[in-house]
Amino acid sequence: MFNFSARKEASNDSLTTALRDVSVEITASPVQPSEYALVLKGFLSPGWIGRLTAGLAQHRISILWGEAEKVSAYAWHATFRLKSAQAATAPLSIDYVWLANNEVAKDRACAPIVLRDFRIESGNRHQGSLYLEIKGVDRLGFLGDLLDYFSSRCLFPVKMKVETKGDAAVDKFWLRGVGGSLPSESVASAMQENLDRLVTSEWATI
Repeated sequence: MFNFSARKEASNDSLTTALRDVSVEITASPVQPSEYALVLKGFLSPGWIGRLTAGLAQHRISILWGEAEKVSAYAWHATFRLKSAQAATAPLSIDYVWLANNEVAKDRACAPIVLRDFRIESGNRHQGSLYLEIKGVDRLGFLGDLLDYFSSRCLFPVKMKVETKGDAAVDKFWLRGVGGSLPSESVASAMQENLDRLVTSEWATI
């Protein structure tokens, strides 16, 4: 088990106290040599999930399963199960706090987001969050691109559950606007129209 928060305090004095207040545990699976459990707790700045997933994709590491929830103004609790590809960066050597707080340049062509189906529900059923359940064609970087897609429309997760099932990504998001604002009905309608354009017609519903 590794705790990167203490190492980062010693290696980078320019970080704020808040940014250092993140505990990270990364452990190798005892039964699956290429799988790892990652747990992050503490202060994580807005947009951290997108930055982390983009960084993982660059290191050739995919997320098999994960849950993340905002528990206070900036504090999060997140758990992920990771899988490293051949020629991937060794997961135990990665600084996950750095990935969560820094943008990385994408070194690949932007592949399209392809959805098999989705469901969207307004905030009055989910404590003010826009609920979105998506079934998409999985690929390395799918989650990061999806989060970029949301953020470009000023929507950000306060909670999410993601899972890879075969060649499908089955993800659930609770989204809010800038500063935690409640998405309006017009925002929900616009998102419905936007996502409709990403759905192929050949797949069954969720």
